[in-house]
Amino acid sequence: MSLRGRIIVLLFFIAVCAAVPLVNYTLQLRRETVKPSDLYQVVYSQLDAFRASDYPRAYSHASYSFQQKFKPDQFIEMIRQNYAGIMQADRIEFGVVRCRDQHALIQVFFIGRNGSVLPSIYSLIYEGETWKIDGARMLQRWPAGSRLGGLRT
Repeated sequence: MSLRGRIIVLLFFIAVCAAVPLVNYTLQLRRETVKPSDLYQVVYSQLDAFRASDYPRAYSHASYSFQQKFKPDQFIEMIRQNYAGIMQADRIEFGVVRCRDQHALIQVFFIGRNGSVLPSIYSLIYEGETWKIDGARMLQRWPAGSRLGGLRT
């Protein structure tokens, strides 16, 4: 290879190496920082819709892939059968939030009037301009009097 060819190849690799950090920096600037309060609001909004028996509004908080798996009538039946415990919750507390790219996992604790705790894991996905619920897994209920970790103010 001629000297001129070697210089061109070398300059090409230098340009690629210089461009990678710039592209990465640009992508990071475009990526918004996820505020946990935005994720909490989606959970609260869907729960409010459930409590008001406004199932179309509750369904609107579900992700596109979730809506492809469950049609509105299947969604309503599933909520009535499997998630009745969350609608009777006296209050909600949130635990760990994990975000990666356009996906988030949130610990949600539904606390009943008697003090029992129904822990769950919510999966959310960022679609278009908003967060949507992609699924919720209810865990085993804790007996009344169980304490959540963390600080109390």
